Amino acid sequence: MKSLNFFAAALAATALPLPAAAATDPVAAEQTARFSVEVVGEGPDVILVPGLTSPRSVWDDTVALLKDDYRLHLVEVAGFGDTPAGPNGEGDILPHLVAELADYAATLDAPTLVGHSMGGFSGLTLALDHPEAIGKLVIVDSLPFFSVIMNPNATAETAEPQAAMMRQMMVANAETELPAPDCEAPSMQARGMSKDPAGQCKVDLYAASADRRVTGQLMYEIMTTDLRDRVAELSVPTAMFYPFDPPMLPAERAAEVYGTAYGEADAVTLIPVEGSRHFIMFDQPAFFHEKLAEFLAN
Repeated sequence: MKSLNFFAAALAATALPLPAAAATDPVAAEQTARFSVEVVGEGPDVILVPGLTSPRSVWDDTVALLKDDYRLHLVEVAGFGDTPAGPNGEGDILPHLVAELADYAATLDAPTLVGHSMGGFSGLTLALDHPEAIGKLVIVDSLPFFSVIMNPNATAETAEPQAAMMRQMMVANAETELPAPDCEAPSMQARGMSKDPAGQCKVDLYAASADRRVTGQLMYEIMTTDLRDRVAELSVPTAMFYPFDPPMLPAERAAEVYGTAYGEADAVTLIPVEGSRHFIMFDQPAFFHEKLAEFLAN
């Protein structure tokens, strides 16, 4: 599936160590074993979960738009951004992350969970396992089984060797110091994930600051977790934003891929986003925020 290379790049091993971007000033904070949270604004609760390697500041523009009307809970997975890896530095991560997100959500009043990429996958898992914990779900470019991007006939079993190899490479290089990323010459992976030069720079910086043990383990778990048979069970009202960007990914091809992935889920509304790659909030912020605000308000 060459046409979806920009999505596949979201799980590629990128980057070199640099400090993360400054976090949004919080009005409250909380720490769990698997993630930290900063709380901004007042109103109905919205939990924002970043994707692989991304810090909470990936949502800065979204926060600026929503903070006057919503109480925003900005998650940062331990090992990314400024949050130390803690227990995420060894062993399984995703089941514990989802369980702790569900516990956190259950303390709020029917929150909406908004997740990008890995955050969207975590949100989908949470909505299937703990549908009572959230009121709505927003998925920003994520699939129920990632590995079909690289092989449409993949299963969790056939994807495991490649996932294990990628994890091993990341862990083996976890302590290696590499040259800093060059925002004037972004990596191929960053160019595949965002069309916006500033967005490309952020993607490289995010990956640079991430703990590569955590990145590798989460890559492995996402590549070997298949939720396709469970999508029809989804009962939480869900908006699913997906990108298309001809000629890299024509509209018809994107509609086929994402429509097939979520077609059995009556709770899901698919929202195509033209002229965008994986980081929709960077490439088409006005459209994304307009549709997000509509979904939150209704």
